[in-house]
Amino acid sequence: MNFYERLLSSQNIGNLFANLNNTHLKKYFTHVKHLYEFEMLLDDYYYDRLYEIRTLAPDTGFCDLFLIKNDVINLKNILKASISDREPDRYLRGTIDKDKLNAVWQVGVKSFPEVLNEAVLYFKGEMKYLKKAWMPFIIDLIFDSAYLKYIEFVCRDNSADIIRRYLAIYRITRVIKIIMRVLTLKLAKGPFEKYFLTGLNANNAFRELVSGSTQLSEKMLCEMLVETHCYTSPAEYENIVKILSAELSKKISYRYDIMTDNYLMDIIRPAKYTPFGAEKVFGYLCGLTTEFFNLKLVIGGLIRGVENNLLRERLRKTYV
Repeated sequence: MNFYERLLSSQNIGNLFANLNNTHLKKYFTHVKHLYEFEMLLDDYYYDRLYEIRTLAPDTGFCDLFLIKNDVINLKNILKASISDREPDRYLRGTIDKDKLNAVWQVGVKSFPEVLNEAVLYFKGEMKYLKKAWMPFIIDLIFDSAYLKYIEFVCRDNSADIIRRYLAIYRITRVIKIIMRVLTLKLAKGPFEKYFLTGLNANNAFRELVSGSTQLSEKMLCEMLVETHCYTSPAEYENIVKILSAELSKKISYRYDIMTDNYLMDIIRPAKYTPFGAEKVFGYLCGLTTEFFNLKLVIGGLIRGVENNLLRERLRKTYV
């Protein structure tokens, strides 16, 4: 019985605690009442390990890749909260400390990675043209685009083939998912093209998909990868298209994330057999992030009484 099946076999809260007490998580869950604080404790577990690796690593770049997404979320939350005259709900642990984040409105402050500095300046410059009701949506578009642009830079500058391949596929699946959601929700395409696609330097293939004038195909996917400078091997396309065409119809479902996450895990898993180097570190961090997701899914689901089958079908493939 694997680790998650053992957790899923728990008959009650006490049994779940006992099952966790026999694992590497026992230092975080020292009392049964801690199960009701699982989100905070699992955050501690994940970030303790991530920051430990970041401290020891000669280059923090790969660790920052897993943290900058939180910086993006924090900046989005701060900007949205400021517009609504309220305090941000919470801060996630990233690469930028709280004081620097809160200085986002100060003129001339450039405390963030370049791509995020550009996003902040871009939004500030556009504010005078936007209705207040539109601002949260535009913030999401600008900063989601900035995050994916950051992924492009890392992908383009990395020499390890397995990492380039992973990031190329990760990025394209996320871009397509966002596009399909915009189409499903019938959101305004003008702002989407201006604030999301333009930031990605996206050209014909992306715009054709947004316009609805064409369907996703192997040829289109190839064009998208070339346009975004994250080109991978032609042999990859057929597999990706099968996954995307199976899950992308008129709406995005949770199965899209499962299929693409599992495909990405299959890509990176061989890295665990490398003796050392960037691939080894990156693969471990991918595995740690998947473990973090699965633990929150299973523990949270069991505490809330979600059926085991519903949890089981949403579990991601693991690195180990």
